[in-house]
Amino acid sequence: MGSFKRLQYICKTLETYYTELISPKASTLFINYVEARDLKNINLPNIGYLSPLKKQQYEAKELGFEIPNNDKKKYEIVITSIPKSREEALGQVARAYKNTKFGGVLVLEGNKRNGIGSIIKILSKIVQIDYQTSKAHGKIAIIKVVSRRIGTFSTWLDFSMPSKNKDGFFSMPGLFSYKNIDPASQFLSLSFNDNLNGNVIDLGSGWGFLSSKLLKNCRNVKSVTLLDHDQRALECAKTNINNPKAKFKWADINETTALGIKFDNAICNPPFHNNKGKNIELGKSFIKAAHNNLKSRGSLLLVANIQLPYENTIRNLFHNFQIHSENKYFKIILANKPKRKYDHALV
Repeated sequence: MGSFKRLQYICKTLETYYTELISPKASTLFINYVEARDLKNINLPNIGYLSPLKKQQYEAKELGFEIPNNDKKKYEIVITSIPKSREEALGQVARAYKNTKFGGVLVLEGNKRNGIGSIIKILSKIVQIDYQTSKAHGKIAIIKVVSRRIGTFSTWLDFSMPSKNKDGFFSMPGLFSYKNIDPASQFLSLSFNDNLNGNVIDLGSGWGFLSSKLLKNCRNVKSVTLLDHDQRALECAKTNINNPKAKFKWADINETTALGIKFDNAICNPPFHNNKGKNIELGKSFIKAAHNNLKSRGSLLLVANIQLPYENTIRNLFHNFQIHSENKYFKIILANKPKRKYDHALV
């Protein structure tokens, strides 16, 4: 999502063919554009930035962009980057259309591998595509908003709202394993018992399955802090967990040193993919976050795909660790007593 080359081309196209929309009084909204820093020097008026992700929204705020807190404001130009999830993409397009002023333009951009071609094809059946081109391994489409009477978009808005998944938990497109409980988390939850106690942090909590099982199965837990970088996930988790022991923290995984509290236990099913593909370093950052936020005798309980090489990182950061349990697909690692001195080059 969010190619700078495509963004530059979009700006030139708007300046050439839609000059009436680029004025000091006009405004621009970016939805789901990953790199807020890309927008710093572009020639578009009065930029607003909308993202559920903490790091991206923080960067946008630091750059002085408007952060809208509702859907009431309309913009002359709305630019949205299409995500990989088809349902999330449709919900995002509907929301972007709703945010566009009558007579304004909605610009879609995205990678071909994320399926933007199919989204544009769907849109072409219900609205007129004013401009379309291929650029930088992706596509760009521009729609001029000339009607509000498009019921399909109202239906698609449901994709941008929480609803119950197959297992009865509230979730939504765009969140990890939003349709049902993922097998790794289910496997990890089977190990929850009264040995997990005190104050617990759930790193990358998502829509809250692990914490809900923890609070159900572990009587000696005093509190559980659900930490996630996606605001949508935490809103779903708040609906799924009605327990005074639960606390919710919207933060990027690299912000955890600012929590100001040490925990007795940490649980996590760390991600190992980002927008660019497989990224083992992302999973390691969760292990480091657990290390930084545990008490001197604290423990980490982590689930991972059987082939992921986390053991060396854990060995460097913790005094003790063991494979708690495993099956054909996943392993659960139990690590104890975080080291205060370790080789930073190995993390």
